[in-house]
Amino acid sequence: MPAAAAAAAAAATLVPDAPAAPTTGTAAEAAAAELDSSSALPHASLHDGMTASAPLCYRETSHMAMPSTCDMDAGTIPASSAAPALNTPTSSSYHASSSGRLSTQLSQSMDGIDGHSIMLLGASSESDPWLLRHCHFDQLGLRSVHKMYFRNAGGVPTTDKIPIHFIVSDNKYLNHPLLPMYHSIGGDARLQLNQLVQPIFRKYVYPTLPVVPNAYMDIPLSTGATSPVMSTALDSIPTAVLAAMYGLAMPFALNDELLAVVNAFETPPLLQLWTLVHALIQADIHRPSLSTVQAALLFLHKDSNSHTSSNSSGGNDLSSSAFLWSFIGSTVGMAHSLGLQIECQMFGIPNADKRLRRRLWWALYIEEKWQSLLMGRPPYIRADEWDVGELVDRDFEMKTTSSYFDEAAAVVGRTFLPFRDMARLAVIVADVQEKLYSLRACQKLAEDLALSISTAKPLFDRLNDWRSSINAPEPFYDNIAGTSPYPTTMYFAYLTIVTYVWRALLRPTVRSSPPPRIIDVEEEPPLQDAGGFFFEELSWDFSDLPEIELHLEDDIHAHGEASATIKELHQAAQAYGGTVATFTSRLTSRHFDEFWYSWSRIGFAVISNFLTVLLVQAPTAENTPRAKWMLESWRQTLRYQSKAFPILRLAMARLNAFYWGGLAETFCLPPHVHEVVA
Repeated sequence: MPAAAAAAAAAATLVPDAPAAPTTGTAAEAAAAELDSSSALPHASLHDGMTASAPLCYRETSHMAMPSTCDMDAGTIPASSAAPALNTPTSSSYHASSSGRLSTQLSQSMDGIDGHSIMLLGASSESDPWLLRHCHFDQLGLRSVHKMYFRNAGGVPTTDKIPIHFIVSDNKYLNHPLLPMYHSIGGDARLQLNQLVQPIFRKYVYPTLPVVPNAYMDIPLSTGATSPVMSTALDSIPTAVLAAMYGLAMPFALNDELLAVVNAFETPPLLQLWTLVHALIQADIHRPSLSTVQAALLFLHKDSNSHTSSNSSGGNDLSSSAFLWSFIGSTVGMAHSLGLQIECQMFGIPNADKRLRRRLWWALYIEEKWQSLLMGRPPYIRADEWDVGELVDRDFEMKTTSSYFDEAAAVVGRTFLPFRDMARLAVIVADVQEKLYSLRACQKLAEDLALSISTAKPLFDRLNDWRSSINAPEPFYDNIAGTSPYPTTMYFAYLTIVTYVWRALLRPTVRSSPPPRIIDVEEEPPLQDAGGFFFEELSWDFSDLPEIELHLEDDIHAHGEASATIKELHQAAQAYGGTVATFTSRLTSRHFDEFWYSWSRIGFAVISNFLTVLLVQAPTAENTPRAKWMLESWRQTLRYQSKAFPILRLAMARLNAFYWGGLAETFCLPPHVHEVVA
């Protein structure tokens, strides 16, 4: 029986079902760039330095070329190789034809226009989208204005979609004096990166994190590592993305016969690579492109499978500082500027661009929602500000019938099911954060057990439905000789979010101690009479203070019926805690050799805290010994497993911190718990 199903059954008789939360969506505000007031930018200059391509010909790379010159009057598109230029008519509109004819717009990529950047104009931008919808746009959806262009997304507005426009600006007006300038990477360094990226990324990372264009992955099996086809494909990958791909693939190098030998004699330059990735992201943060967001999403997982990223303290990576949440905020900001939060199916852009934008949005949504919950931060992405639809099979289409993926071309849907399932789970994670862990929710539910149960029950039901929809056995029941078809990190993500719901249910079972009286040492003391004493004569003897205890016994005596519910909840939570501990103890090197989301390490630390809560808040003397045994068993599992698998070291560090001073000294324990622990 799935963990969420058991939890829902335990709470089913306590409260009626809560109504399902409505689905809403996200659009971000982005301000238009303030540009110089000199002469208007000529149309042809938008194409300077760009690679010419045939009209409507699209390659899913980061360096896209605009179509060649369009003959607007004749309605034809010449196939000549003349220098590309934009024609922005001033006397006619292709989007609001006065003759009543339907307007037309060519499908054209917005990303990777050499020397230019795009930025979304949100619903409340100073350039009103409802005003811009009246503009005359050419067949590329462009309207020339002073030193920039407005780009109509195409396909909108409709009865249920708002008008969407972007500003296309020359990068020379966007260089910020406080930000590092981009420096191109030398040919030798680029060649080294090309040679380093192996099929490992395609096999181990891409199915779980498909944030780069399919064209980068779509290489025939027969292609050699140094063939012209491979070199051309790798040359099209921006340096930051290529370096990040290599960095994430490198922990799996031992699975490749050649790389295993090479790395035995040479230490991979991972630190230098990730430093390069971060520098390139920062250089482009003021003029982002889709490749900037791709590199940022890959960078967030730089410590996920590294065997050298964490020391014994478990605090030597991104999640241990405020940098991580700030970096996620910057990534969300770039995505909002690029309009990734807007459904793009109706846009006038190539299908490959649509697929990539949708995958990027969901990858970012997954990261932001999990990190928001795990780090206890208010979310950056609001539910009413995005409207991207659920992922479907066509979002993962590949051009060739053979690739480095095992059976990927034949069963695309199955290959990327884990990513799609994680996207669906992230929606539930967002609701768990909002309904149980937002500031208002915590204030409301902290001492209301009945309301906590009624709020948690529909979440348990949704988690149970999600788990039932996963048509895959747990990793322990899979073929031992092969790799599990379903990532172990997915199973653990499910267990982590169920743990969060249980943790919220345990909050109101014990009332908090009264807060201490605050003494302001800087405040002037009241004047004393002659028989009094001065403030400086006070003696601070903390041993005279009464010991603070959890008010569990008071609750039991005052609410006999409620105490039965508390004991029932604790027993169910304890049974679930045993399930998670057993799951972790059965993980082997085969499971940890898969790609794991970097935030999974925080999830293991969440389990450490949850099992500690079960002991500290044990409601009766009968529950205490088992809670203590479970916590000791978990500690032993972490002690052994963390030696080989660094992803567990944070959980070990958090638990050791409690034991370092002694549980009885660290926590204020009820008498029956103190007796067992001391």
